[in-house]
Amino acid sequence: MKTVLSVSVFALLYAIPLCAQPSPERVQAAFADSLFQEGDYLNAAREYKRLLFQHPHAPRSDFIAFRVAASYQNAGKLEHAIRAYRLLLDTYPKSILVERATNNIAQCQILLDDNEQGIASLERFLSDYSDSDLAPLAHFTIGMLHMNKGQWMQAGTVWHDVFVTYPESPFADVSDRLARAVKTVDTLPRLSPAVAGMLSAVIPGSGQIYSGRTTEGLYAFVTVTLLSSASIYYADRGRYEVAVPVGLLGLFFYGDSIYRGIRAAEAFSTQHEARFRTRIQRQIRESGLFGALAPVADDVQLVLWRARF
Repeated sequence: MKTVLSVSVFALLYAIPLCAQPSPERVQAAFADSLFQEGDYLNAAREYKRLLFQHPHAPRSDFIAFRVAASYQNAGKLEHAIRAYRLLLDTYPKSILVERATNNIAQCQILLDDNEQGIASLERFLSDYSDSDLAPLAHFTIGMLHMNKGQWMQAGTVWHDVFVTYPESPFADVSDRLARAVKTVDTLPRLSPAVAGMLSAVIPGSGQIYSGRTTEGLYAFVTVTLLSSASIYYADRGRYEVAVPVGLLGLFFYGDSIYRGIRAAEAFSTQHEARFRTRIQRQIRESGLFGALAPVADDVQLVLWRARF
């Protein structure tokens, strides 16, 4: 009897640790999570995909699918991330993560410099999830995209809408300041490319001087003058075999002077607009907006926005 009891107790004690062992599924998920937290995103994506393949009905499988896409996005594999997010939308259309995935697709498109598609995706997101916590960010981002394209009026309109639509949002005050700031873009110093071209056509190099490039303008004037004078000199002496090539060379530099005058005026205006854009971007960076975002559920450390300034 004592022997049977001892064996039973031993068997019970041996079975307890076995029962406490986590399932292979949990071990695999914990390993994938550790890779994600360590920043080894590509290996994390592979482990999450393996977990989905081997355990397609695992609890929170939608979250695992989200982690696949998030891993690709954080690793910079944006096209892979877009496909993974879209797979999540198709496979788990009722998941609470659909909203996040939809927003992140737009962000990936923007980071791929597909601004037109990014704006369209953000506008669809706002239409479908107007009450989302991410709506102010999405709306504000549309204004940033218009700004980056030099569409100042559209950017100002969008930021004004953010201020009006989300008055309690941390984006409201900054959007109001930016909307008022972009109204001053018309006061930026600008030069007319047409005027610069006509000036250089009359006096070679004067278009560059008009645009602030005095040395370049003087060089063009001297070059065209010397070549023209040399061509006339040799023509007067009947040395047409020299006069013609020199004259053609002078004509080339004359046309080049007109072209460079036009480009100098364009560069002058572009440079001042770029400086204005840099000031706006500095205000956005210094606002701390992107540090005010709520964390994703289950502590998904996803890059919600990567500013490309």
